[in-house]
Amino acid sequence: MRATTAENPLDVLVVGGGVNGAGAAFDAATRGLSVGLVESHDWASGTSSRSSKL
Repeated sequence: MRATTAENPLDVLVVGGGVNGAGAAFDAATRGLSVGLVESHDWASGTSSRSSKL
């Protein structure tokens, strides 16, 4: 991981580490974009844990 600074900004910042957020972050990263993902709780601990069995 590299630090994000004014000289080295992110292309995409995804807020939410559930199934959709993780998928969006993964898709953006595989397209070559610089991606950050933030989550306030454990990954996939909310609705994703109950609906997708993560």
